[in-house]
Amino acid sequence: MTEGTSNYEKNRRIARNTAFLFFRMLLMMFIGLFTSRVILQTLGEADYGTYNAVGGVVSFCAILTVAVSNAVLRFMSYSLGEGDPDKTHRVFSASIIIQAVICLILAVIVESAGLWWLHGHMDIPPGRMGAASMALHCSLGILVLNLMSVPYNAMIISHEKMSAFAVIGIMEALLKLSVAILLMLSSLDKLKTYSLLMLSVAVIVRLTYGAYCTRHFSESRGKIVFDKDIVRQMSGFVGWNFFSSGTGVLTNSGINLMVNKYFGVLVNAARGVTSQVEGTVKPFAMNFLSALNPQLTKSYAEGSKEYSFDLVRKGVKIASVLLLMVSAPIILECDYLLDLWLKKVPVYTASFVRVTLLCIILDLGMNSLRQLIIASGRVKVYCLGIGLLNISSFFATWIAFSNGASPTTSYIILLILQLLVNVFCLYISNKQEGFPVKSFCTAVVLPIVFVAIVSIAVPAVFLVFMRPSFLRLVIVSLTSILLIASLSYTLVLNGNEREFVLGVIKKYINRFLGRP
Repeated sequence: MTEGTSNYEKNRRIARNTAFLFFRMLLMMFIGLFTSRVILQTLGEADYGTYNAVGGVVSFCAILTVAVSNAVLRFMSYSLGEGDPDKTHRVFSASIIIQAVICLILAVIVESAGLWWLHGHMDIPPGRMGAASMALHCSLGILVLNLMSVPYNAMIISHEKMSAFAVIGIMEALLKLSVAILLMLSSLDKLKTYSLLMLSVAVIVRLTYGAYCTRHFSESRGKIVFDKDIVRQMSGFVGWNFFSSGTGVLTNSGINLMVNKYFGVLVNAARGVTSQVEGTVKPFAMNFLSALNPQLTKSYAEGSKEYSFDLVRKGVKIASVLLLMVSAPIILECDYLLDLWLKKVPVYTASFVRVTLLCIILDLGMNSLRQLIIASGRVKVYCLGIGLLNISSFFATWIAFSNGASPTTSYIILLILQLLVNVFCLYISNKQEGFPVKSFCTAVVLPIVFVAIVSIAVPAVFLVFMRPSFLRLVIVSLTSILLIASLSYTLVLNGNEREFVLGVIKKYINRFLGRP
């Protein structure tokens, strides 16, 4: 098999896995939109804001989950790329050991510092401290269970078994739908009931991941092996990722706590709704990236650096286009969509959502470039730089709030941060890996920026001459999506990429119509 044929097969696998994850995303999106609306209405703004604010205490500790996940996925994909099953088992064992230690640390932090912050510094409505405490304990349980699922989750992604990943994700969404229904029917304290039911969902998902991996992957079976060198390497990787991710969460969960202190739980509710929108939009790109990133890491491990660069370019192009297709109509029709979705929209939600969507495009659009740096394993300078930028953003927000700035200011600062992060990633990838930044900006970044501007500016004309209505929503959305699709096809994709995209579309149309 030639290298070109081999790469073609890899691209087909990425496309197939993306299709599995896209179906998962669509179903989870519809379930999630309904579930979040029911939960907001059932809990009420005060309890919903309380759960979001209390969850912020635990979410700050969730950076460990992100750090461990990045490390496990990188080392596992790299060992699979090297073709060493024994090393993959030792990587899996090391991840189990590391997560066990982290779970103990988390329990101590949350049950001491978390409770201290909850009782001494948070603005909780009168008579709701008991429910807020239970929400804190259950949130810790969910975090620990999610952390324990990381090695199994990474095993599935590294082996590129996206069909299983999709099925488990759909099961989780259906369980959360059941939570919403049970919450409506329950006559017990809504916040306590919601917290316990969400903890039960985390238990079931954790057991499902473990059962699937134990059955299908030999690397996850057998006794835990302590490999000092791998534990040391992964711990160092986790440590630097912890620093960058930790400071990133400081600009998110930390700001969430500051919002509670300066503006109260109602603005926390707006941030909670914004997080729901963020969680709905991100999978449009994450599905593709989850299918692409393991291939990028494996190709780097195999020594195929040029193919890794090619995957970076493909990843940035397709992720950015997918995010634009979803985000542009929402940015344009945000107020109408929020009114359509929620009966009562918390104040500031529309402005929060618009700026957040821009942040998501900048963040996930360049995810493949960051994955190249992660694949190399040389993350010290990268993580240190990202961490310092995050810290600067946090203190800038603190100063802004202290001087009377509006809650939206925190999102604008975050948008500026993301721009700086992307510039820094371009610099690091060029210095460490020799990535061709100049040609990348000319052939990839500038065309995407042009498509983004046109796809928002042209449909905005309808907002001026038409009243808010479902018809205007349809016209604006179709105009924006058609502009993005046509301009991206002609300006963003190269000849080989256009041919590949057409081949994938034709294949799935024929399969749908039952043609050979």
